[in-house]
Amino acid sequence: MKKLILSIGVAFLGFTSLAQEQMTSEETKAIKLIELTSGQQFDIMTEPIVKMVAEDKREEFKKELSASTKELYKKMAVIYTEKFTEEELDEILAFYATPVGEKMVELTPDITKKAMEIGQEWGMELQPMMAKYMQ
Repeated sequence: MKKLILSIGVAFLGFTSLAQEQMTSEETKAIKLIELTSGQQFDIMTEPIVKMVAEDKREEFKKELSASTKELYKKMAVIYTEKFTEEELDEILAFYATPVGEKMVELTPDITKKAMEIGQEWGMELQPMMAKYMQ
């Protein structure tokens, strides 16, 4: 039984390695770009969800959530590789390696959070207008 479990584990690791090797450099670059531009924003968006989980289970939930983002990023990478050439991805990543690009990555989560707050306020302001047209 132990040999069977060990064999399955080794096969799974081999499959995982093979799957990672099959990613193109373009896909790898797209994922890096997504991590740079969306990673922290994803944390902001999922913060309310994490708070809904019982405090004693949050760390475990965060680990599972983090693992799920890897698959999400792979799926999103397809969009980037369809829209940008590998050379364009190189140029975008080069921008994010500049001081201004690094500043943008650093400040984007705060900007996103504030923009979401403004959007929520705007949505509340729209309710009377919507009510007028829903009568």
